[in-house]
Amino acid sequence: MKLNPTLKFYHFVFLLVLSLLAYTLLAAMGRNVSPDAVTRATVWNRYEGDLAFLGDGKVPPLDADAEALVWQGGGVLVFEWDEPLTLEKVRVYIGEIGNNYAVDAYLGGHLDESGAIREPEGVQTAHVEDNARVVGQWTEVFFPEGTVADNIELLALGSIAFFEVEIYAFSDDVTAVEAAGWGRIKRVHRSQ
Repeated sequence: MKLNPTLKFYHFVFLLVLSLLAYTLLAAMGRNVSPDAVTRATVWNRYEGDLAFLGDGKVPPLDADAEALVWQGGGVLVFEWDEPLTLEKVRVYIGEIGNNYAVDAYLGGHLDESGAIREPEGVQTAHVEDNARVVGQWTEVFFPEGTVADNIELLALGSIAFFEVEIYAFSDDVTAVEAAGWGRIKRVHRSQ
């Protein structure tokens, strides 16, 4: 079945608008900024594993060689950025050892290596908790709207195994999509 030129044009415009809407929604959802952070684990309680495991993209059962950072008795992961970010959420893949955890967001300040002292304190901009104690799956906590921070603490409130940590910030990146008027869109369509 051959479409007439008018229907072809409307079909093209519909697909173009749909694609732009999908791109806009994906851009608005934010981007994972954990790879951009300086990440460290406090030493108050001992942990097993490597911080690199938290961003290697491997989770069980999809990856048989997935490895976790495991705390016996709890601990704190610290993520720091050079500039303040507007945060959306934290996603964590928890292994077979699950527990409650909390996320504190700060502007300024610094948590010492032990995880016991913030010097200087900084301004706490959010505190969110996950008390579901899920195991073997992704879980996420959302920051209150407008939360801005340049460092966060992920506090394990007991023994826990973290396989992945993703921190999402709303993206201020400029779009790569060029502005185009209807005349240009029609020209491109006619040339096809």
